[in-house]
Amino acid sequence: MSTDVKAVNSFFAGANKADVDGVKEKIILSDRQGTIFDMFYLQKKDINFIADTLFVSPAVISRELKRIRDKIMPII
Repeated sequence: MSTDVKAVNSFFAGANKADVDGVKEKIILSDRQGTIFDMFYLQKKDINFIADTLFVSPAVISRELKRIRDKIMPII
C-alpha cells in the first residue's frame, strides 16, 4: 500500500463530518467521482460493490480512487 493510500485512509479514519466537508469543498470531483468518494470513504463500501453498483469494472473504480486521492493529498 502506498504512502498516499495510507495517509488518506488514516485521515478518513479519524475525520469528523466537518473535516470531510472541508475536503469536499476544496476539491473538484466529477459526478462519478463524487459518488465513488461517498460510497468508498463515507459508506465504507468495497471496490467490487461500487463497481457492480455503477456498472463499471473494479479497475475503473481503482483508477478513479487514485485520481480522488491525488486531489485530496495536497489538502490533507
